[in-house]
Amino acid sequence: MEVGELVGLAEWFESQVPSLRDAYQNLLAVLQHNASQSDKRPLEAELNRLEDAQLAMSFDELSLQQILVLERLGIRPYLGREGAAFIDETVRTANYDPATAVSRVQAVVTNIDNARNNLNAYERVIEQLKAGVAEPDQPADRIIIRVGFENDANIDNVVDWRDSSKEWYEIIRGLALAANESPEDTKVIGAATGSIILILAGTVAVTTMLATISKNISSVARDVIGVGVERENLRQKKLLTTAMEAELKKIEQKKRTDAVKTVMAELKKYLPVSALGDTKIALEASVKKLLDFNERGGVVDFVAPAEPEESDEGSRGEDKGRQLLADARRVIHEYQGERESLRLLTDQSTTANDNERD
Repeated sequence: MEVGELVGLAEWFESQVPSLRDAYQNLLAVLQHNASQSDKRPLEAELNRLEDAQLAMSFDELSLQQILVLERLGIRPYLGREGAAFIDETVRTANYDPATAVSRVQAVVTNIDNARNNLNAYERVIEQLKAGVAEPDQPADRIIIRVGFENDANIDNVVDWRDSSKEWYEIIRGLALAANESPEDTKVIGAATGSIILILAGTVAVTTMLATISKNISSVARDVIGVGVERENLRQKKLLTTAMEAELKKIEQKKRTDAVKTVMAELKKYLPVSALGDTKIALEASVKKLLDFNERGGVVDFVAPAEPEESDEGSRGEDKGRQLLADARRVIHEYQGERESLRLLTDQSTTANDNERD
């Protein structure tokens, strides 16, 4: 991860998390009182305030790598929708235990404080070293796309580099043709390490289609993993017959093979009525290559653009531009939601497989 990303994460943390930490602390005070005193205080008001703070959190500005840092700092499960689920299973549960709830919520407050101290310390070191924070030169009319070459999609040598470059040229070319643009309109504005990450600046049209494809790929993957989780649940309950297992595997395979048709149907609304057969063929090739990239473990990430500003006297072209930008934000948000659901389901699948091995 680059220096600028960590500094950006520290700034995001200061804007989003301290108020959430206070909401956790206020709930903790009531929990501690109820665990030690006979006169019990109502929890609902503090629970509602904490839940509101969780659901108001915005991760739009964060890349997957920045979110991974939050996980490594031990606080990601307590933020946003996942944090609301944590509170539900800790306090709003039939198995509620005051002492356990105090212990778990206290641990969250401690983790948040430690994470804040670590990020602040990092920022101070950067300031003391007078290290400049270089940001990618993002054109005003472009959206950041981060392509992560991970797992079986990684780049180990110049041959992999050549093949990956060709693959991504074909992906962008098909989308650009569908948007009546040139592949050259998508700019390369940076790179990062960790895995190899290529930072692109895509036009609104190309980014919207790329996010639409990514959203549907995540949805298909979620469906496939969901079938797998159900199969493992039946296996653990000793209810899985050979015929049932074969049928569930057929369902998994059908979801995979139908993925291209599903994505192409979704993309149809972005194609001009006059789109020629060659354009549709190139677009379908882009979809197939992106599906393959995803199945090999590659990652596509987007940094949602800022909310378009309202204008009372905008021209028709400006109004259309704002609408297209708003559509891009919506699709990116939908993709982020699918990605988060997929991550939670993947964790559930991993737990099921671990239980089976035990």
